Amino acid sequence: MITGEGRAGPFPHGTEEWRVRLRCRGRRGVVGAGVLLDSEHVLTCAHVALAAEDLTVELVGLPEMPVSAAHIVEHVEPQHERGDVALLRLVTPQPGVRPATLRKVAMTWNRSVHAQGYPRGLEEVGAWATMTLSGMAGAEWQQMNSRGGHRVQRGFSGAGVADDASGHVLGIVVSEYNVDGAGLSWMIPVAAAEARLPALSRWVLGDDGIDDGYKKRPAHYNGRVRELMDWLARRQDGGAVLIIAGEDLEHLQDAVSFSAVGESPAPDLAINVEGLTTEEVSRRVLDRAGLVSRGSSTERVREGTPPMTVVIDGVDAARDPRSLLQDIGGPMVASGARLVLGFRDGDAADVVAARELARAAVLTRLDGLVERVTALMREDPDTAATKLRLGLSAVRRAAAADWQLVEGKLPRFDRAITRAERERAALRRVREELSVLRGRLASAQARAAAAGFAEDLELDRHRRRAHAALEAEPLDLAVALRAVQSCEEAVRRRLGRGDQA
Repeated sequence: MITGEGRAGPFPHGTEEWRVRLRCRGRRGVVGAGVLLDSEHVLTCAHVALAAEDLTVELVGLPEMPVSAAHIVEHVEPQHERGDVALLRLVTPQPGVRPATLRKVAMTWNRSVHAQGYPRGLEEVGAWATMTLSGMAGAEWQQMNSRGGHRVQRGFSGAGVADDASGHVLGIVVSEYNVDGAGLSWMIPVAAAEARLPALSRWVLGDDGIDDGYKKRPAHYNGRVRELMDWLARRQDGGAVLIIAGEDLEHLQDAVSFSAVGESPAPDLAINVEGLTTEEVSRRVLDRAGLVSRGSSTERVREGTPPMTVVIDGVDAARDPRSLLQDIGGPMVASGARLVLGFRDGDAADVVAARELARAAVLTRLDGLVERVTALMREDPDTAATKLRLGLSAVRRAAAADWQLVEGKLPRFDRAITRAERERAALRRVREELSVLRGRLASAQARAAAAGFAEDLELDRHRRRAHAALEAEPLDLAVALRAVQSCEEAVRRRLGRGDQA
């Protein structure tokens, strides 16, 4: 449970003392980054640790500390988006340094994180990258999307991926993909790293979020269990509330049990709340979310939580079911959570309050979709955005009469809006790159004119070819880039020769 800020505490970027840089001592070359776990141990990638026979470790946040040689204690090499972790032991201990807090948390979408790496040309000063977490890649790695600025690239491997809000290390960078400016990278989360290297457990806080009772019970598989497993796995469907009552509750418990052993993606948190107070449940929610509470956990939940998928089993057996729904369920739904509320008694009085919570989840999500479409329309009211707005207007009218009728339609709208947002973002990137290329072409022309070559026939051919590439429909950025570069090179050659116009 969360008892304070943890060992790392929430730090501004750049003040984490646990950041380390790894070098090959013989060649003095930087091979990657790592995370200081205590005075003698470092976590990094296996491919970084194996890149040099003679590793040295430097504390980036504390350059006055001595450089230490290091050797590999244990490692697991990467294979098919799995593994790629190594534990190092330092020859020279680093006492008095605040180590990292490795925390297992719900790996929620769009969580803001940051990392520092040492790419070519910036090996000594380092570079910061800011990302948001996305979905899983394969069985263990988590995708990260760039938030702009410097992107993760070669030299970031092994870097600690720190949560912006808490400063806790959620994983380490393992790979990147920047073809065509994609800005994608991957990390191995703490939970997966610990599963590969059990020795890490001594430094890891948090749990997997699944109560032991689900893991120990004998589970039975049938079609209804499969339906519930599928519902739990659809994390991208956005905020929703599913009410399970009576005999169907056993099917829910079976679904959680199967997901807990890897049969399908598990919920972020599955908790039996029988006999628990609202404050106790709030602490479990915050712990799994990786959030810090300095006072009442219930008050902290009201401030907002990441959009997790949570199973609350035995709502009507909790100390105060009404408070549980109002003080935990309500704020989580407003934050975009997907909740499964299990009732032992289908006729319990609080089932009515749960249904109202489910209605609020649908309306909240519908409002969010409308806001996203409005933003698209504000930027460019094209045909796709107009159709989405008209469709959502009809759904809103229907929801006023029967919210349950429209609940199943929202995921389809969500996916369509996401596609439109991605297309708009790609178009913005193209426009930005096109603007840069036009500026480079204009600059080359200006340099030529200033040197007296404004009417040079050879340079004019290059200019016209580049201009045509920039105005082509459809635009091929690669062709346009080569044409502008060719023009720039022609200008450099002409100015270098010093020919007269």
